[in-house]
Amino acid sequence: MEQKILFYLLAPILMSISVSAQTGRGRIAGVVIDNTGEDPLPGATIFIEELKKGSVADKKGEFSFSGVPFGTYTLTVKFMGYQTAILKHTVAKESAQKTIISLKAEAKKLDEVTIRAKSKARRLKDSPMPVSVIAMDEEKGVVSSVDDILSRMAGITLRSSGGMGSVSRLSVRGLEGKRIGVFIDEMPMNDNNDFIDLNDIPTDMIDRIEIYKGIVPAKLGGSAVGGAVNIVLKEYPAKYLDVGYSIKSFNTHQFNTVFKRNDQKSGLEYGLGAVLSHSDNSYTMESPFRKGQMIRRDHDRFNKVMVGGSIKSKKWWFDEVKLEPAFTKSSQQIQGIEYNIQEARNFSEAYIFGAKLEKRDFLFPRLSFEANTQYSYTLFRFVDKAPHSYNWDGTTSNPVSDFGGEIKPYPSDLHSGKHTVLQKINLDYPIGIGHSLNLNVVYNYTKGLPKDPLRDKAMGYQTRFNSDMHSLVAGATHEWTSSNNKWMNALSGKFYYYHMKTTTADMLGAGRRKGIDLSKTDFGLSDAFRYAIIPEFLIKASLAYDVRVPSDLELLGNGFLVVPSPDLKPERNMNLNVGFFAETFNRKDNRFQVEMNFFAMYLKDMIRLTGGALQSRYQNFGEMRTLGVDLEVKWDATNFLYLYGNGTFQDLRDTRKYEASSSAPNPTKGNRMPNIPYLFANVGLELHRENLFGGKDQESRLYTEGAYIEEYFYDFEQSIYQERRIPRSFTLNLGLEHSFLTKKVILGVQVNNVTNSKLLSELNRPLPGRSFLAKIRYILK
Repeated sequence: MEQKILFYLLAPILMSISVSAQTGRGRIAGVVIDNTGEDPLPGATIFIEELKKGSVADKKGEFSFSGVPFGTYTLTVKFMGYQTAILKHTVAKESAQKTIISLKAEAKKLDEVTIRAKSKARRLKDSPMPVSVIAMDEEKGVVSSVDDILSRMAGITLRSSGGMGSVSRLSVRGLEGKRIGVFIDEMPMNDNNDFIDLNDIPTDMIDRIEIYKGIVPAKLGGSAVGGAVNIVLKEYPAKYLDVGYSIKSFNTHQFNTVFKRNDQKSGLEYGLGAVLSHSDNSYTMESPFRKGQMIRRDHDRFNKVMVGGSIKSKKWWFDEVKLEPAFTKSSQQIQGIEYNIQEARNFSEAYIFGAKLEKRDFLFPRLSFEANTQYSYTLFRFVDKAPHSYNWDGTTSNPVSDFGGEIKPYPSDLHSGKHTVLQKINLDYPIGIGHSLNLNVVYNYTKGLPKDPLRDKAMGYQTRFNSDMHSLVAGATHEWTSSNNKWMNALSGKFYYYHMKTTTADMLGAGRRKGIDLSKTDFGLSDAFRYAIIPEFLIKASLAYDVRVPSDLELLGNGFLVVPSPDLKPERNMNLNVGFFAETFNRKDNRFQVEMNFFAMYLKDMIRLTGGALQSRYQNFGEMRTLGVDLEVKWDATNFLYLYGNGTFQDLRDTRKYEASSSAPNPTKGNRMPNIPYLFANVGLELHRENLFGGKDQESRLYTEGAYIEEYFYDFEQSIYQERRIPRSFTLNLGLEHSFLTKKVILGVQVNNVTNSKLLSELNRPLPGRSFLAKIRYILK
């Protein structure tokens, strides 16, 4: 295994040892950026007049020409919304540095249409993909968490089971959990959900959040069917310090810091970041099982530490080499809802090392190469060995077994170790002007090493076994852009392979062991196009057939209550999206945006946990149909007033003809799928003003935001008297932010759920009522 890992790391270097320079010839290389924010301008065209040769800047705005004879040449650089740049460049033996080309935004009228410079987020909206982009420098209410920000987007809900550290599930157009891919800087994170949560990342460290709805770009890799969320972290200046601290109700605290320094002599960039979180989560709730019984959550404490470092060089043979170690450790008590829990808890640790290599003109001109390798060792512990169980009145009862435990049916002292190697290789090649090819390959190897001696003792036989899992997702994408930039199309294909091997014990067979060894392959296809009637009015459509490979838990079970399901089929989803996006500006340059999408999905072989007399298993539950529409509006009404609103209707229906694994007719056919909101909306308002209280270099923001969710059922609606329902809710938040010294010091306060409304989440779980949050942030650069 170690030899394989070493090969993956060294192969790109060994393959690329070649001599590209020739006598009397050199290279022109550079980057095209915006002259104000210094953002790269991917897609900019560069043309050498004397050689009649052209190139297109890649996603980082970089370009290169190899084998250029020595001499002086004229470069013409163009990008929509920017003034054309014409410059001279001399190629000689000594000319090895990259040329930085800054383009100036223009605002001139062409046939009464105003062309303006576009941000990274806005340029991503121009792609054919159905994508929403949240630019954090424009985000209103910086004291919010990632979950809070995502839940304000059209078509998205986030359902939490409690306070900080609790399980939360992201839902995109009704599809949730493992059906939604989660990525950080385009690296898949779904296998690390037990160790890294979206809320662990402070919003101060995020540049933007990309939400792909219904279609997962092949360049991301991974296996998902409902969409994807990609969090893009900030690239910090050469010298930077950012320190933040927040305090919230229920004794909740979070501290985060980022430090970066550039050593010009060695050419190395050093970075260090840390996040410390703590919460008692001690809010009072009404029991969902005993009406009128109020319970104070007294066993829900959460602690987490995350530390990471980075060393980056741009002076070695690769254009960029980055090494990143990280460590995370957490502990969490388990709060009882149905019955009182006072001792059970879990712990987790993760040791992670990542390496990244980037190279333009890899092997031959214009081929961009990027390789990411990540190794992690993770340890998850679950401890439940209390000598007795507890009642809500404070009295005690017998434990769940002779060996102790509070959570039925058996005690546990689980130590689950896991070695994971993730390798991602991306190749991008522009074929002339207007065409490009992208190949993305993600390989993942996981070795599970679980053991639970206490449960084995209680059961009388071994219940946990080692496992091996290999998976490979390869995707190829062809992108085409018309010469006038009106038409764009992205056609993708994916190939999936996975292999799993483990042992299981049959509970009914008194621990009789059975070996499992399985391999499967599958494929996926998608096509997305965009037509720009004018640059500010886009029409989009996409069609995707995606596959989600079952997880190791779904295929192999947990060695005890969840038995293996080796015959489990991958989930398959057909998705159609049609919509438009429009943007206008008034005379004072105030923006108005509107986006509307109609979507339809058909999910087949849906995986669901089904119960049995003694054990449960994951089964291909059947089929589900979705029809829906979402609408989002954003408006800079004046220079000091910003408004937004969005709404979503999604109708998810059970379309199974028969009960699972049965020939009996399905009594819920045609019923709305339970535990999924079908109608919800968000609204917000912000007032902002510079130097509101006098002085200079200050900025104030006062904002409010509301969220509405219509009543829905958490079980199939079989009768008009169905009581298993989540009531209609409306929550209102209010916040104030004030910055000093040109945003070097930022103070913020926020009140969540101002009206103290009663909130329930999935399966009728109570959520916190009114809460308060304050934050201070200091930036030095």
